[in-house]
Amino acid sequence: MVPFTSRDDVEFYTQLEGCLRKGAVRPTGRDPQSYRSYYAPVKHVVDGDLCASFNALSYDEQNKIATELDRSVGEILKKLEDTRNGLL
Repeated sequence: MVPFTSRDDVEFYTQLEGCLRKGAVRPTGRDPQSYRSYYAPVKHVVDGDLCASFNALSYDEQNKIATELDRSVGEILKKLEDTRNGLL
């Protein structure tokens, strides 16, 4: 778990997770939210694995999500990379 240091980070990752959750096809075939909340409800937690899956999407899918978030694909990838590198 990584605590966010700013409200902007919380909003960004929550929006990114929401966009990915809508179009994501998971290997289990289940909705990511119901899968993560199967045993106990999850509140105020962003699914980092789901957000990291943005890297594996095709450029067209990345661009579609970036448009929904009013950001460029490069900005989103940079934010994901910065967060990942902040853990090291």
